[in-house]
Amino acid sequence: MKTKKPNKNLFFLIKKYLSILNFSFREVVYYPQKLQSTVIIVPFRIMVLLAVYTYTFNYVGKTVNGINASIAVWSIAIYYILLFAQFRGIFKTINDEIKRGSIETQLNKPYNYLVYKFWEHLGKGLPSFIISFVIVIPLLLFFTKGLPIDLSIERLFASVILIVGGSLVSAALYILISLPALWIDDAQPFFWVVDKSILIFGGAYIPVALLPQSFQNLANLTPFGAPMFATQMFNPSFIDNWLTLVLIQLCWTIVLFAFVAFLFMKAKERLSVNGG
Repeated sequence: MKTKKPNKNLFFLIKKYLSILNFSFREVVYYPQKLQSTVIIVPFRIMVLLAVYTYTFNYVGKTVNGINASIAVWSIAIYYILLFAQFRGIFKTINDEIKRGSIETQLNKPYNYLVYKFWEHLGKGLPSFIISFVIVIPLLLFFTKGLPIDLSIERLFASVILIVGGSLVSAALYILISLPALWIDDAQPFFWVVDKSILIFGGAYIPVALLPQSFQNLANLTPFGAPMFATQMFNPSFIDNWLTLVLIQLCWTIVLFAFVAFLFMKAKERLSVNGG
């Protein structure tokens, strides 16, 4: 009886895309100009927010909806750390390559164009994500006198799952809104709408848990809140809700990538008809 040999093509593909991630990671590390702004800007934002929320909670009360100043600051800090694990930059790359007409030549390369861009931007974002994490977490531990809530294994595991799921939703969103550039020349207005929506529904300046329940429900159900669900990891109700949040992320990932696949197929047809 013949044994089934492993699919060498699959191993080759995995190795190829991991090498893309590795190359992009090393490129950012070797040319760290952008990392310098991360070292300066992110801690500055966190310190300002820490001062604002500490004063605000002391003025209006120690807690709001079960959230205190420490939880609020940690939630927003996690937002800005996760921002580097998002795929905002992939929109600009695809949009610019479509505008320049260079996307046509890349479609003939021996790789899937969108998968290549996914791994490329994942590699580019990892250095800033790691540096912001290493800088911000000790800073918060010092000024807030420790974690705002006990970090159990379940809570940590759920947070990691939500970080991964949020990154996938983010990638699908920003890729999806970049592809219409083939029809309208510049998809920048789509970026403005989606990016600001994630800022609002993700809790960039005000944690979602501090807002009215109707807004929380809307934020949790839209794809704009899904990339930043991990910011809720210190909320008192997180353990009860995390599985629902994971399922929402999974649904949006499937739906959005299905639209991406459909739109990319139509895009390739358009390029082929136009002689690309």
